[in-house]
Order: sequence, then C-alpha cells, then structure tokens
Amino acid sequence: MILVIGAGGKVGTPAVQRLLDKGLVVRALTRDPAKMAGVWPGVEAVTGDLDRPETLPPAFEGVDAALVISAGNDIAGEDTNAIDAATAAGVDRLVLLSSQGVIANVASGPFHAAGEERLRASALSWTILRPAIFMANAAQWRDTIKAQGAFYEPTGTGAHAMIHPSDIGEVAAEVLASPGHVGQTYELTGPEAITSADCAAALSAALGTEVRHVDIPDEAFRQAMAGFGAPPVLIDSLSRYFAMVRVGDFAHVSPAVADILGRPGRTFRDWAVENAAVFG
Repeated sequence: MILVIGAGGKVGTPAVQRLLDKGLVVRALTRDPAKMAGVWPGVEAVTGDLDRPETLPPAFEGVDAALVISAGNDIAGEDTNAIDAATAAGVDRLVLLSSQGVIANVASGPFHAAGEERLRASALSWTILRPAIFMANAAQWRDTIKAQGAFYEPTGTGAHAMIHPSDIGEVAAEVLASPGHVGQTYELTGPEAITSADCAAALSAALGTEVRHVDIPDEAFRQAMAGFGAPPVLIDSLSRYFAMVRVGDFAHVSPAVADILGRPGRTFRDWAVENAAVFG
C-alpha cells in the first residue's frame, strides 16, 4: 500500500492517478475525508493532520511506501512529523517533495532543508524530489492580468526552467512504483528555461489578448509582498531567488523528468492553454 500525503493538491492529484493507473493500492491522508469521497473509487481516505503528529499512526499502519507533500505554514515540522511516523510504523520507502532552492537557500528551499536532513538521517529508504518553481504559481498574476493586462515580477530578462505540477506528481508516482531510485535526489525542471516575457507571450496566445510582463525593482516586489501579509523570511527568500533568476542561475534544464517519465516535460505554453480559464 502507498500512502499519499497531500493527495488533493496540484502534485498529489496526478500522483494518485498515475499510481491507480498502475494498479497499485493507494491510501490518502486528509484533514477531511468527506472531501475525498467519490473522487477516486477504491482509494482509502484516512483522517490525519501533519501538524498533529498524534493523528498520523493510523494513516501509516500497513503502508509500504509514502509520498510526503507538506504545504502548511510549518513545512519543516510537517516533514519531520511524517518522517518520524513512517519510521515508527516500519514503512520501507519514503519520497519527500522538497525544493530546487534548497542548495542556494532561496525560494521555498529554506523551509524544506530540515526535512531533507531528517530523512537522510533516518532508517528509511528515501528519495528526494527537488522541483523548480511551479508553473502554477503564474495563477497569482490573475488579478493584475484581468485588470491591467500585465503582471509584475523582478526577473528582468533572466530565464528559469519552471515545471508543470503534474509532471512532478507523475515523477513521484514512478519513483514510488519502480526500483532504482533509493538514495537519489532528483532536481526536476521544465523542458526549457523561459523568461517572464516568454510567459507573457504564452499567456497572450492562450487568452487571445495581450499580456505584458513589467519588470519591477526588488524593493517594489518586497513592498508588494509585505502588503499581502507575507512573512519577512519568505519575502527575503523569494527576493534572493529572483535575483538569481535575473543573472541566469536557474536557467539550466535537468534531464530527470524526461529520463523518469520517458517523455519531455510539459511546457509553460501547455500550462497556459490548460489554465486559460483561470485568467477569465
């Protein structure tokens, strides 16, 4: 049996579907099992909360392998709680969703580093996935695109290899379902490095109306994030990430998605077409 934590999200959903397509038995951890009812016939939904470790033992009972996707306000604590529960239950393998930003300590990397360290020090057989920034983050541009036909980001002409969340989920499923991945840390990127101007062009084509990227100074970005109530540690981490994008530090493309899935990853143009309705 494979336990998927975060089954209802942008990564967890395609992961569950690919595991089911392979004929595997899947259990989903959720705060509200009623929301999972009827979504995937045959998937067992169990109540649990990564922020409440006392709720986790029943979810891990009888599990052979687990996918951990932490998305709360305390990612390090949630990762730790899942790893400890898996160890106590005698789970054989654990796949942890981390971040490409771990090495450079930028973006969501600082929040995932502790979980990686905990997992490597555990007795579990492990695989770590470090995806690039999600294409789905572009949905955050929705309001200004609707109102002004533009989005604002301090990336200059720098490119980064954004990744489609569905590719991450499918990679996670393949890693869980096949041998040869234990002890591996995979950097996952999209199939090409693209600039914010490239994103604007893709959205323009998908929406049938002009979308522009407006480059902004770092300080303006920081002020905008603060206005949205983002914590200072996140603001600083994202600001440093975009500074690295501007100089090309995240422009490299990893072969891992194509190697594991046997096909190229989805492009931002694909994502834009699939999600045009998000932008009205």
